[in-house]
Amino acid sequence: MTAPGTGGAGLADRVAAAARSARPGVPAGPVADAVDAVVDRLADRRLRIAVGGRMNAGKSTLINALVGQRVAATAATECTRLVAWFRGSHQNRIEVRRTDGTSYHVPGRPGGGVPDDLTLLGADRASVRELVVEVVNDRLDQRYTIVDTPGMDSLSGLDEIAMAALARADALLYVMPHPGAGDTAAIEALRRQAGERLTAANVLGVLSRVDELGDGVGDPWPRARRLTSTYGARLRGVVGDVVPVVGLLAATAAGDTFTEDDAALVRRLAVADAEALGRALYSGRTFRAWSTGPLSSDERDLLAARLGRYGITVATDACRKGISGAAPLLAELRRHSGIDALESAITDRFVAVADRLRAGFAISTLERVVRAAPPGPPALVTLATTLATLRRDPRLRQADLGTALVDLGAGRLRLTDEDAAALVTLATAADPAGCVGLDADASAEQLRQAADREILRWRRREDDPSRLVQRHARTAREVCEAIFFSVTS
Repeated sequence: MTAPGTGGAGLADRVAAAARSARPGVPAGPVADAVDAVVDRLADRRLRIAVGGRMNAGKSTLINALVGQRVAATAATECTRLVAWFRGSHQNRIEVRRTDGTSYHVPGRPGGGVPDDLTLLGADRASVRELVVEVVNDRLDQRYTIVDTPGMDSLSGLDEIAMAALARADALLYVMPHPGAGDTAAIEALRRQAGERLTAANVLGVLSRVDELGDGVGDPWPRARRLTSTYGARLRGVVGDVVPVVGLLAATAAGDTFTEDDAALVRRLAVADAEALGRALYSGRTFRAWSTGPLSSDERDLLAARLGRYGITVATDACRKGISGAAPLLAELRRHSGIDALESAITDRFVAVADRLRAGFAISTLERVVRAAPPGPPALVTLATTLATLRRDPRLRQADLGTALVDLGAGRLRLTDEDAAALVTLATAADPAGCVGLDADASAEQLRQAADREILRWRRREDDPSRLVQRHARTAREVCEAIFFSVTS
């Protein structure tokens, strides 16, 4: 969605240029510091994705799956109650940022990442503000920085430090082991505390343990797909979508811990009596207690920690079909983990619109800075004018629908199911065709016709008795008009 006359210039680059141009005319002090912070933020082109959720939701396991190596501590220790920023670097190390404003570096865990033992960081929990974990990792270096936040239950809501981290993120993955009404309230609380920046346009729900749904036996995916469809509709306006994964299996399949020795253990299990193995996998406890099976206690513990019951079932079934060796087994495990669908969702909903998300965050920050600044510097007046002009870009007009999603999710904006679905699509799609319900390869004529139909839809809604509906319908119409003229101009 490119505005006429912009030549496709990156929005974030234009915001950064405006801030740099204004900076010499801003006196030293908090306002200048805030402008400098925005410029520094935009210099880093990686998207910042926060991972949040309740205690023991599987956040750290999911981070390890997305990064492709074990960087986040998964044991329930003091380290899992700290805010941790994971970013790519040329070396593995950890910057410990203290509450008194000082900081220092310590070595990362062997292989990179956070140790399970807080004492290895040379500090106690109360003295640490946050960790910056630098890792030699291509995904973190090229695609995104990930922010791990403490479980909400551990702090009866997120504390000031965690909320500050969320406020600096561009998007959120909200992790749910078993979705429920409490998660809707939790996401709403996060959204309010983050200044209502978190909407369905930049929040994805992740159902993290689909292998534990129901009785935990058999194929979990049919039930998982039904549940994600149900909760996706229920959380409409709060999250853009709900994506199911088997978190533990995803972390193993995408990671670097599963070896040929592990594959050999799977092969030994695969030749065991299938009925006996099925009974042993009834629960984690029964599997670990299966002393008559072909594996020792330590070997059973290792496989359970790597794969879980569902992963063991998938792996042994694959072996019986002739799939053998670590690499082929990992490919099969990955296929059953759901990680590919999650990565695609992150790419489509976050990475593909990273420029818009980063620019929107920067403009909102600068607008607050300008409003709070004492009157006087002409440079700030010029900056405010430039920001207002940038706000009219079609890509940011789409972001303006974020407030409509907030009202929709809170139940204040009442629309038909069809109109609600059209609003969410318009506000969250990554390209003009997707915004009006078309495939990316739609022709210009198809796009023009679809945009015209959506313009008519929202023009009719502008006659609604509700002023709230009128206001959001007008914004939706204007976004559709921008799409229409982007392909006819």
